[in-house]
Amino acid sequence: MSEIKWPAAEQEGARRGGSFYLGAAVCKRGHVETVDLEPGGPVTVSDACPSCGARMLTACRSCGVRIRGDQFVPGVVSFSTPRRPSFCDGCGAAMPWATRQERIHELENLLDEAEEIDEADLVVIQDHLERLRESSLSERDEKAAWSEVKRRSGDALRSERVSNVLEGLVTAAIRAQLNL
Repeated sequence: MSEIKWPAAEQEGARRGGSFYLGAAVCKRGHVETVDLEPGGPVTVSDACPSCGARMLTACRSCGVRIRGDQFVPGVVSFSTPRRPSFCDGCGAAMPWATRQERIHELENLLDEAEEIDEADLVVIQDHLERLRESSLSERDEKAAWSEVKRRSGDALRSERVSNVLEGLVTAAIRAQLNL
């Protein structure tokens, strides 16, 4: 496992005895092993998930920030287990277990930030992305929607981060047909 980056506020909270988020260990399929890894503490988690055998993750694959676990508040005992996060709270990237709808949200967020996309085009792109959330969309309709997203997004689709998101959303056959 790689080195975990801890947000400065959490390092400070832990150092001063205040509240902060602990780290979590979650497999690539989303099975939670633990939600109580401490900043600077030993990371003792399995390499493979005991439920499915997938690799365990303790940090975001995009930025290396710890996966958010339980919130530590001095003097408070919690009996609830937090849900695994679908997005990194450091960079906003979707976690490997994120659903198709959540990955489309990530793409929308990235395209919203793209300065080269005209506001009117962005509205049309969002409409097409909304259609793409439907699991019953035919391959032909899916290809047409992605084609329109590509046409209206221009150079924004060429960024490495957007390309990585598209790789998890668009089938290999459609990516090849559209040169994505």
